[in-house]
Amino acid sequence: MSTAVQTERSDAAARTGWWDAPFAVFQTNLREIDVTLDVEATLDDIQAHGADVWLLNVGGILAHYPTDLRFQTRNPHLRERPGGDLIADALAATRRRGMRLLGRMDFSKVHPRIIAEHPEWAYRSPSGELQVYEGLVSVCPRGEYYQHRLLDIVDEVLDRYAVDGFFFNWFGFNEVDYAGVVHGVCHCDACRRAWVDAQGDRPLPARVGDDGYADWKRLASAAIDDLTSRISAHIGARRPDAALILGRAADVLFHEANNAVGRVLWPWTTADAVSALRVSQPDKPVMVNAVAFVDMPYRLAGEQPEMMAQYLLQAISRGANPSTYIMGPTRGIRYPSVDAAAEVTRLHRDHRDVYAGLRPAADVAVVIPDPLSASAERAAQARREYQGVCVALREAHVPFESVAQDRLAAIDPARFTTVVLPDLTGVDDAWLERHVEAGGRIVATGASGIAEDGSTATWHPARRVVDAVSDPNALKSSYVQRGPSAPVEGTDVLPLHGTAYELEWRDQAAQDLPLIAQAAYGPPERAYGHRQGPGRARGRWRRGSGEVMALSWTPGRSYVELGLTAIRDVIAETVRTVSGPQLVEFSGPEVVEVVIGRSDAGLVIHLLNGSGQRRNSFGPVIRTGEVRLRIAGHARHHVRAIVQPEAAHAETHGDDLLVILAGVGEVEAIVIGGPDAG
Repeated sequence: MSTAVQTERSDAAARTGWWDAPFAVFQTNLREIDVTLDVEATLDDIQAHGADVWLLNVGGILAHYPTDLRFQTRNPHLRERPGGDLIADALAATRRRGMRLLGRMDFSKVHPRIIAEHPEWAYRSPSGELQVYEGLVSVCPRGEYYQHRLLDIVDEVLDRYAVDGFFFNWFGFNEVDYAGVVHGVCHCDACRRAWVDAQGDRPLPARVGDDGYADWKRLASAAIDDLTSRISAHIGARRPDAALILGRAADVLFHEANNAVGRVLWPWTTADAVSALRVSQPDKPVMVNAVAFVDMPYRLAGEQPEMMAQYLLQAISRGANPSTYIMGPTRGIRYPSVDAAAEVTRLHRDHRDVYAGLRPAADVAVVIPDPLSASAERAAQARREYQGVCVALREAHVPFESVAQDRLAAIDPARFTTVVLPDLTGVDDAWLERHVEAGGRIVATGASGIAEDGSTATWHPARRVVDAVSDPNALKSSYVQRGPSAPVEGTDVLPLHGTAYELEWRDQAAQDLPLIAQAAYGPPERAYGHRQGPGRARGRWRRGSGEVMALSWTPGRSYVELGLTAIRDVIAETVRTVSGPQLVEFSGPEVVEVVIGRSDAGLVIHLLNGSGQRRNSFGPVIRTGEVRLRIAGHARHHVRAIVQPEAAHAETHGDDLLVILAGVGEVEAIVIGGPDAG
């Protein structure tokens, strides 16, 4: 059995292989009763879908091949399959078709018999209880099963089958089970020892909200990264042409796009995830696995087709590879959403020259708040600010990338022209200083760059905080004035909402957006007396070759909660002012998002029509009328539209290229290659 652990690899290290070229995956997540499926019929359907990789259950909880390992359970229905080996049959069939086979593994749970023989492998709740669901027992990633026996299972598979890689499902510390029952932080002996090694005699937290929980989450994340790195290195040493699809230490980075009953939809979750992964680890491919059913408790009910399409359109437009995930064989449960996924998958397949090497290329970054950097309440406020800023920029057609706050150190400080900080705490000030020193720009809102003691970061336009107000009653009937004139009535004003800071700006900082102090708002007979105060809500400071603009309140939260276009326009105007001229100027409806990338084919501009967004899903889009794109400095370059080529027309305007589209349906992609001959 495998007891030696391979040399660790950094999460930044990339191993090259077949996965560096565009690929598309189809996952059949099999129940134990599905092991007799017809592999030829399944592959017919997968190829018709547009995919060239089959992701199939292989081992872990249940082995779909005749395993000889005592700590893995053989599927009892294998005896009903002629030959008794699904994996051998699937591999032979994929090879005949020139396709690839990935092994889905799930090491999160085992049969109770195995835990009876090895109780130290099990997850233990804070009270010492096992976590049991549907007769299976959860195991802990710090135990021997994950740390060593997992490699034995991988080795057995590699010894028998030349699979093209592995995907590990539910690879982490299981605080919550499938039913949503919160079991809490694992308190097995291995977890207790790891906590003591890291934190001394500090009590090990039991659940979310406990003192030390954020530190435990970081410790758990580091443990998973370390384990992933070692498994990836082990697979690479055994079979260099086999990939591991998992977390940031794997060969292929993974995101699952799904919905959930009771979870409020953030429509761009997939876009955020892919953008953050592709920016922080640009040398590694990403796979987005789009779930064809509406939620785990409703696995037989198909996702809304347009929602499914959105998952994959957001994925491929940012350089990820599409994957469709269904339950059971392809001709079993009916999922109408699969047809929508197939259209996107075939678009990706038919234009591989466009998607080869596609990477995000927007010059503006918006930082995703780290939920562990602040209290739950503050993290939620920062999240709302982030969402409001993102919606504002999308509607104003300012292309941007989302980057994770805890991954800034992995990004070149000179990568972006402008970095937007939405009401963040615990941000990496040293990285931001390097960004500004490299000539970069920053837009900071709310608490970004402000310490708890009221001091400010060296890059911030304000010297210190005079006061901070978050009480809604203290902010009512106070405003931000957009115009410079002193009279309040008759000018454009914005409600001061969320959290507001009174700042003492640095001497060299230019200031605008006067603050209007609170006055009576009721009864109507007394609703007057507003006057412009000395404070200003926006500061602009040139620092060396860089520049910073700060908004002293939370306009993103204000836009989410109030929906005023005037608030949106201040956000977009601030970002545009500090960023300078955009590469791509778009004229069209605000529901169309502009996504900029670069690939082996040239500059690639995706237009995603979000008009179908509704409640917690997406429905059919409304096709737009004529839209126009002006691309600076690309006059006389070759242009093509890949969805409706006949609807595109290009003109030269000085040094710029003007692309006119008759309309945009669900998606269009404009490819701008090299200069035309002559």
